[in-house]
Amino acid sequence: MTDAPLSPVLAPLRQALDRQSPLLGRAPLSAGAWLGAMLADQSDAPVVMVAPTSARAEALQREVIYFAQKLTPTLPIHVFPAWETLPFERLSPYGPLVGERLATLFRIAQMGGDGPLFSGDDAGRARALIITTPAALMQRLMPKKTLLAHGFALAVGDQMDLPRFREFLTRSGYLSVAQVSEPGEFAVRGGIIDFYPPGASEPVRVDLFGDEVERLRLFDPVTQRSLDPIPHIEALPVREALLTADAITRFRTNYREAFGGQAAEDEIYREISQGLPVPGMERYLPMFYDAADDFFDYLPAGSALLIEEASWEQVIEREREIIERHQIASESGPASRCPEQDALYLSQVELKERLARFSHLTLHPEAGEGENAGFHALPNFHDDEQAKESPGDILARVAKSIDSQARRGRRAVLAVRTVSQRERLRELLADHDILTNDADSWRDALTAPRGAVLLTLGDVAQSFSHPEAELALITEDAIFGERIRRRKVDRRYLDQLIASFSDLAEGDPVVHADHGVGRFGGLHTLKLGELQNEFLLIRYADDDRLYVPVEDLDQVGKHAGGEDVPLDKLGSKRWKRAKKRARKKILEMAQELVALQAQRESRPGFQYSGPDALYQEFAATFPYEETDDQGAAIEAVLGDMAGPRPMDRLVCGDVGFGKTEVALRAAFRAAMDGRQVAVLAPTTILAHQHYENFAKRLAGYPLKIGSLSRFRTPKEQKTVVDGLGRGEVDVVVGTHRLLQKDIKFKDLGLLVVDEEQRFGVTHKERIKQMRADVDILTLTATPIPRTLNMAMAGLRDISIIATPPADRLAIRTIVTHYDKQQVREAVLRELYRGGQVFYLHNQVSDIDKKAAELGELIPEARVGVAHGQMKESELERVMMAFYKQTFNILVCTTIIENGVDIPTANTIIIDRADKFGLAQLHQLRGRVGRSKHRAYAYLLVPHKRKISNDAEKRLAALESLGDLGAGFMLATHDLEIRGAGNILGDEQSGQIREVGFELYNQMLQEAVEALKAGKPLPKVDADDADESDDEQIHPVINLHMSTFIPEAYVPDVHQRLTLYKRIAEMHNADELGEMRAELEDRFGPLPPSVLNLLEVMQIKRQCVALKILKLEAGPKGGSIKFHPEPAIDTAKLLDMIRKGGGQNRFDAASHTLGLRNRDWSGERERLQGIREALAALAPNAPAKAPRKA
Repeated sequence: MTDAPLSPVLAPLRQALDRQSPLLGRAPLSAGAWLGAMLADQSDAPVVMVAPTSARAEALQREVIYFAQKLTPTLPIHVFPAWETLPFERLSPYGPLVGERLATLFRIAQMGGDGPLFSGDDAGRARALIITTPAALMQRLMPKKTLLAHGFALAVGDQMDLPRFREFLTRSGYLSVAQVSEPGEFAVRGGIIDFYPPGASEPVRVDLFGDEVERLRLFDPVTQRSLDPIPHIEALPVREALLTADAITRFRTNYREAFGGQAAEDEIYREISQGLPVPGMERYLPMFYDAADDFFDYLPAGSALLIEEASWEQVIEREREIIERHQIASESGPASRCPEQDALYLSQVELKERLARFSHLTLHPEAGEGENAGFHALPNFHDDEQAKESPGDILARVAKSIDSQARRGRRAVLAVRTVSQRERLRELLADHDILTNDADSWRDALTAPRGAVLLTLGDVAQSFSHPEAELALITEDAIFGERIRRRKVDRRYLDQLIASFSDLAEGDPVVHADHGVGRFGGLHTLKLGELQNEFLLIRYADDDRLYVPVEDLDQVGKHAGGEDVPLDKLGSKRWKRAKKRARKKILEMAQELVALQAQRESRPGFQYSGPDALYQEFAATFPYEETDDQGAAIEAVLGDMAGPRPMDRLVCGDVGFGKTEVALRAAFRAAMDGRQVAVLAPTTILAHQHYENFAKRLAGYPLKIGSLSRFRTPKEQKTVVDGLGRGEVDVVVGTHRLLQKDIKFKDLGLLVVDEEQRFGVTHKERIKQMRADVDILTLTATPIPRTLNMAMAGLRDISIIATPPADRLAIRTIVTHYDKQQVREAVLRELYRGGQVFYLHNQVSDIDKKAAELGELIPEARVGVAHGQMKESELERVMMAFYKQTFNILVCTTIIENGVDIPTANTIIIDRADKFGLAQLHQLRGRVGRSKHRAYAYLLVPHKRKISNDAEKRLAALESLGDLGAGFMLATHDLEIRGAGNILGDEQSGQIREVGFELYNQMLQEAVEALKAGKPLPKVDADDADESDDEQIHPVINLHMSTFIPEAYVPDVHQRLTLYKRIAEMHNADELGEMRAELEDRFGPLPPSVLNLLEVMQIKRQCVALKILKLEAGPKGGSIKFHPEPAIDTAKLLDMIRKGGGQNRFDAASHTLGLRNRDWSGERERLQGIREALAALAPNAPAKAPRKA
């Protein structure tokens, strides 16, 4: 950065480093980030910035990214985090975090001239900024020479020894899987290798031509499709304690020397000796190597360190924690053995000695005796005393401050995080006569004219000014309050995953559209004559078997039932009757919904005003970044309220996903337009929580909030009830007390109902009566499938919030045996950070005994008990006490499944986790992880020999999945079916259970589309099992050729199933063409049988369009059997017969066209001949044959 305004900014820092000053004053946090970015940009060695905590390190990274925008060349910014585990804990650090650490260390080692470095803009130059923490600096590391020896550099054109590369990946800790989706995984399919290096933005696909690397491409871990080509990649280890033969030998020797010969009997010693990774083995890291290095051993000469002032307190705190944890571990028996603390961590004295090797100083916000950076911290308008006294004056004060800066000739730069917030702020400032311009980056803002007011996009925590540089930076947080940042999360759409069969296991219930409910019996390759094909086996009652050709998998769906779902018998009429019953009920419900919608359309509603400046200000103070789903829900609700008819919308999303804010925006709009708002919750504690949220968010506005529940005295309740009648209470939050007859509103405009399905029949009826007169917004935490939402589009207004909240971290899941010491460690880890613990013991008979045990084991804790056999009032009292942190361990049963949001509860321990289903475990685990802290779920199980194989598989699946990935969505499928039932009612729930959700949803969609198109709905006799009710065409196709995906091409059975299902459900040639490209991309050139499969699926689509029931073809010709009312051009059929010279004959009795005397001995010729025949029969068929798949 060489712009003129910057010389007075950077000069004091350079002078302080040159003079070896210990401190630079007047450098508040965010200003320090700017200084660090400038210094790193102009240095030939790395600049290291030390933040006190990992949270501050993340904020510092965001700030540096903002200040480094548009630098040429781009400034490399790396983060070196600490393990998030406690010192000497029996828990391995989080895999992606280890990956980030190793990637950063590898980069630093390259900067020092060691290891492979690819040619490029920064080759040979060590210009970079590295962000770390005291905890990371104090930790000893894998030796630099070991990391470099295990870093595998790969470039296009390189020769690769595939067996050696596989061995390298395995030795470095990579896990061999069928499909790569997480860091640290790899898959080999012929000449294609997929692997996900730690620290990489996406996984990498390597294409080999013989032994040469022909192509390197990134690919999307969700879709598995290739993205951009890359010239080179480094593959790094995924563990810091490597299990190579040499490392294991060293570990064995060092372990016995440290703990004595008897230690060879320790379980951890035995497992590591066998090359097995063990949770928490990283605490023995120095034992795997001759000598461990530290961060400073990696750092090249000439590096400089800038240390934020609060970091020194953290050094002291970390050393105290290391000593304390070492003592606890040393007293905890053989399972907790650990090396001496100085073997794994630097002491405070050693840290200072290491720092002395490099230029370093401390950045201090206050003026110091030595050098001063010249920055001034600007006021935080949102949180200072004036804001508390007059919250409505904040924007006026901001405008006055901006105007003052501009009059002094300073550039006033405002940093906001999102485009929507930028536009909101532009409007709000314009209302105060402040006109703004946009700047693309901080660098552009610095070169703007003096006195300009500029809006930029960036994430900066603290406002500051620099008089000499003639600029002031004002942050979004200073105006609207601190916001919780949104993390980028993969959107793994549920429909794709559910339809994919990717989790289908043998024995799971499935539904065939024609034959009913059976159990999945796997994929089987059968040889029929000379031909080989693959079939899906379904087992029915009485051991009946049905082999379904893979091209017919569009007729097979998963069933949400469990072990006890009744199976149909092949050929019985029960299934036909069940289908017809479901179709009849669906038609009745669809007609009822259409009638209800027509009634709502005819009734005039109150039209609320659109978003004004006051609303924009209220929206801007939301302390989180809106997720896309949440923004769409808010927009839909405001649109409903501004429309001419009354609103009746359902907002669906998990606890903590942001439904309350949607309700708050609606309540604000209604109340500010002079209408009253009632918020109805099913339990006292939920009502209390809503009341607290509403009161906090609406503070500072001229609105009165009231509460009605058991927690209010009769006198308080009377005051609120009277206020509602007189119109003095604008918003009331309460339980079913709000539905009692003595409650009279002066002008109720909006009713918000939370979890309507949890109210009783009488209360539901009362809510139904209220629907006639007011706008209704219903909230539910039970998920529903997006497919149901699409099927009901236009009949029921539904908004789904499926994006996890901004700061939700994946939950660390540990499957382990019950161990008192580990339970104590897990609880204390949570209590030390001010959190709370759920201990799930699902046996009421001895739950009090378990609570007493925990009280003795952890005397520091306060223990409470909650279970379903308690009186409702007692249960509410206990839950409220836990919510208010009166006690910090809640020993409970599964009653917490639908519990309230308790952000401070971030550890859950589930006793006998092997007794729960996967979906239930996911839901229980979801009770934690609702704050910005990492959450932990400990699943306690007996030793392996005492649990079933199925339970072991469930637990392994759960342990491998974060809470936000595809696995979570799959496991919630049965919860969603429950959710669908809640929305559609009990009667429809029965139909879903009987025919399965996928078939139910398909029938519903057909009925809705027919109603929308104005078609009359068919009359269905549910008792007549012989009469066909299925209008769909399911053509039978036999072209006497192999149409399947060979196991050698796609070895994993679940991947093949997924691909078959997707191919069977494709609708046109374009989709099949996309699938062909995807298969070639992921698995290589298509074998003939796969090409045939895609061609046959395209022919099948044509048969459906023409209403062809059966198509057969062989080497000498074929036949086409039509529906009695085919969708063909009859004139063209007659023309084909007339011109065929006896080769084409039509049998009117069987509706069959014979195609004789053809030379179709080759498969290509046969496919081409069939395509031409179908094209010739199609109405308005083009002269040429349709495009191949």
